[in-house]
Amino acid sequence: MPREHAEAGGITQAFSCVRAINRHHLRYFLIAVVLVAGASYLGSTPLLAGKKEAAAAIAVEDYKEAFEQLKPLAESGDARSQFNFGVLYAHGRGVDRSDAQAVYWWQKAAEQGELEAAYGLGALLVQGEGVPQDFAAAAKWFRVAAIGGHAAAQFQLGNLYAQGKGVSQDDTMAAQWWRAAAEGGDPGAQLWLGSAYQKGVGVPKDDVQGAAWIAKAANKGDAAAQHYLGTLYALGVGVAKDDLEATGWWRKAADQGNSDAQKTLGFAYAQGMGVPKDASQAASWWQKAAAHGDVDAQIALAEAYAQGKGLPKDAEKATRWWRDAAEKGNAVAQFNLGVAYYNGVAVERNYRQAAEWLQKASDQGLPEAATLLDSMRKDGLVH
Repeated sequence: MPREHAEAGGITQAFSCVRAINRHHLRYFLIAVVLVAGASYLGSTPLLAGKKEAAAAIAVEDYKEAFEQLKPLAESGDARSQFNFGVLYAHGRGVDRSDAQAVYWWQKAAEQGELEAAYGLGALLVQGEGVPQDFAAAAKWFRVAAIGGHAAAQFQLGNLYAQGKGVSQDDTMAAQWWRAAAEGGDPGAQLWLGSAYQKGVGVPKDDVQGAAWIAKAANKGDAAAQHYLGTLYALGVGVAKDDLEATGWWRKAADQGNSDAQKTLGFAYAQGMGVPKDASQAASWWQKAAAHGDVDAQIALAEAYAQGKGLPKDAEKATRWWRDAAEKGNAVAQFNLGVAYYNGVAVERNYRQAAEWLQKASDQGLPEAATLLDSMRKDGLVH
């Protein structure tokens, strides 16, 4: 018999703060010059006409004209023009994309105190685009922008401290920079600061404070925060336990394409938690998450096909999803794929293939796999 994947795991597994540079926030903004810089950008009279022309070109998305107007301004040393000129290179708007040129112009602007340029330069250094990856240099430029009050740079500097990349690892400093960014309204920082409070990392453990920060990010539409907040409501951590609130937040995140939320909402439907029990809805949400590569959803979907729960029974599709999850290293999927080869279900019976997958599952400590493998050896099916 195939081993079933525990449905409860999809509900109760707490969201963890990922220790990684959040590349979603390493984004570049093509800025309409005058709208962002205001009157202070217009500066001296000799440059005024060129800046107005550049702003007008950007407003109508005529990037070739914007490039021509910004070029002499950037070359004359105007910091905001240098930044926007670099943005055109970073996006390939009006000119062939060139991260190296973006770096060149952003560095010139950053050296004059242009915060967006300092942030963009730090982002490219983290990603190693246009320049060799250099976390220490990235931290330097993020710090320049962060000290100037740039919320996204404060968030990223906190991330570097959390990982110890380019700076000494320091959870307290990470939390301090996340707080600065969170108070500035950055939803990613609000999420991570909330997670820090939930775990007591860099700040005293405080579930209520954690939930409050996560709720701020969730209310701004951050899908990961919405999933996290739903999990807190499901568990009653920092908020009153409320299954309806939990599924409501999971649905918001799932509708945005968050695979964790899609998977979890599927388990909620499978269990009838905060929503009517509905195997068809469960399978539908698992399909969405599985298509994004979520291993737990792939296993749950495979079991739904194997048992005909919410979907027509289909051994071939079940085996296909088990294979996807098995190739990602999941022991339960490896065991079930081994069983499929052992029994010749939806695949040609192949004891050698069965033994290979069972061995992988056994090596990860799955006792059922070791038992079946020993039985095959005793029966002389494999050596």
